[in-house]
Parts: sequence; structure tokens; C-alpha cells
Amino acid sequence: MIVYACADLMFATKIASTCDALGVTARPARSAAMLTARLDRVDDGKANDAVWAVFVELTRDDALELIALAAGHTERPRIVAFGPHVDTDRLQAARERGANEVLPRGAFAAALPGLISPTAPPESSL
Repeated sequence: MIVYACADLMFATKIASTCDALGVTARPARSAAMLTARLDRVDDGKANDAVWAVFVELTRDDALELIALAAGHTERPRIVAFGPHVDTDRLQAARERGANEVLPRGAFAAALPGLISPTAPPESSL
């Protein structure tokens, strides 16, 4: 399962609809507590599969916290962070917190179908 944390509804919808089209379960994480529940597979009556990828939009105030939380989890899912290409400090901070891949928003959107495949090779980080 993919978990995504987005501030921008457009990206949240794009991730959810692309996952749906590819037959991959995707669930949002609107807070650190929700991300922890997803990673720990807490039963909430909805899809509760193992999380193998976490997508985090860097414009969220808690983005770096979410990346560090996922990076420190025992299951260590693949973490993909994306944000404005001009926000180089935040992109670098995402790498430092444990993101496997860090992409500008445009590259993330273009690569999304490949990123959703659990067997996809990692994209190049900037």
C-alpha cells in the first residue's frame, strides 16, 4: 500500500487516481499520528496492507517530520519527497531526513506511474 501526505489537493487526487488506475491501494496520512497508524497497520476498518511507499509533499508544514517518522519505522518503506524545484533547502532537508528519492513536483508528476510500481527502480534524486 502507498501512503501519501499532500498539502495540495491536486497532487493528492493525482496520486489516488493513478494508484486506483494501476490497482494499487493508496491511503492519505493527514498527520503524524495517521502516518504512524498506517505504518503500524492499525485496523480502522479500511485497507490495511503493509506500507511499501510513502509520498510526502514538501509544502506541508510537517513534511520533514513525516519523512523522519517513516525513515525511522522498522518496516522502512520507500520514501519519495516532492516539492517546488526552487526550494532547494527543503529538498536537501528531505534527503537528510531519510527520503530515498527527492523530486521537483513536475518530475514527480511525470514519474508517478513508475513510482507506484512496487518493483520500480528508484528515480534519480536531484
